[in-house]
Amino acid sequence: MSPEQVDIAPGEYTYLPIERVHFGQGVIDKLGSELDRIGSQRPFVITGHTIANKTDLVVRLEQVARRKLAGVFSEIRQHAPESGIKLAAKAAREARADSLVSLGGGSPIDATKIVVKEISENFRHSSLPHLAIPTTLSAAEFSHAAGMTDEKLKRKTGFRDVRMVPGLIFLDPELTVPTPSWLWASTGIRSLDHAVEAVCSPRHQPYVDVLALEAIRLLFQNLKRSLQEPIDLRFRLACQIAAWLSDAGALSVGTGISHAIGRVIGATWNIPHGITSCLTLAEVMRMEAKRYPKRLVAIARAEGKPTEGRPEDVAMSAAEGVAELVRELDLSKRLRDYGIEKSDFSTIARDAGSPEQSADIIGILEKIW
Repeated sequence: MSPEQVDIAPGEYTYLPIERVHFGQGVIDKLGSELDRIGSQRPFVITGHTIANKTDLVVRLEQVARRKLAGVFSEIRQHAPESGIKLAAKAAREARADSLVSLGGGSPIDATKIVVKEISENFRHSSLPHLAIPTTLSAAEFSHAAGMTDEKLKRKTGFRDVRMVPGLIFLDPELTVPTPSWLWASTGIRSLDHAVEAVCSPRHQPYVDVLALEAIRLLFQNLKRSLQEPIDLRFRLACQIAAWLSDAGALSVGTGISHAIGRVIGATWNIPHGITSCLTLAEVMRMEAKRYPKRLVAIARAEGKPTEGRPEDVAMSAAEGVAELVRELDLSKRLRDYGIEKSDFSTIARDAGSPEQSADIIGILEKIW
């Protein structure tokens, strides 16, 4: 039997300068030794109000750091408003921080990336080490991009620079237990969005495909169970690994329309990014299923769905698998639930994509309104 022909288009993969990822229950205990290794005696924590005031996570960090924190800034809000980032940078400077520790979801982690950029004056000077400790599944810690929101314009500004990615990351499932269920679940769908759009990307490639498809498999097997059995940290860790894998291709293959729409509606209507993926992903997949059914067949297989039959039908089943998962997680929403009117569609389409994509974006918005 002759081997099956494999066609691989030329491409490239760029590795981000992440030095080390600690993963597993209890790995946060290594924080102190890592601070010793990088020579940090004045770590400064950037987080949100809820984590700082309604959990013991900051106290736990100071214990495992084995040194007094230089300070804690806990006013990072959803979508990382610019004013909070400027205040965090000012506080870190005044505290004479020699490292920054982000604790929480995508907003504190993105904010800390921008604080690193601000304090180094756009990397003209040496930048502070950034140690990221995520408590959600947004995967911001594995990204070279960060966004902040202009509160007056209600628009998000993005920055992309490989020097913004955290150098040290701690994936400890124990620290995720206080995370609200809706936030954990919706950011799980956000990671699913990363993975699906990587597989569907016109620039998809074998290395990223393998990681993204494994992320999809892990999320379909473990996300619901991590909520049903929140104390069993095996399921939470599997989801954290999935989030890690899901964002491995963001720099090399890019993201798609689901992310683009989410970026616009999230900042303007203050919709959490995880929820934007719950709104958009399945419908974007239905569109992609008609154009690139073979890519969606691979996703259906990763979801655990049968793949016999017409590729178009199997592809559609992959999209329905995501819609079903969102429903089972009780995350089904409509655009109108957030005050978005049909009259807003043209503006969203303009801000989310190119003129050539406008009709597709408006079609998706109409179906999820």
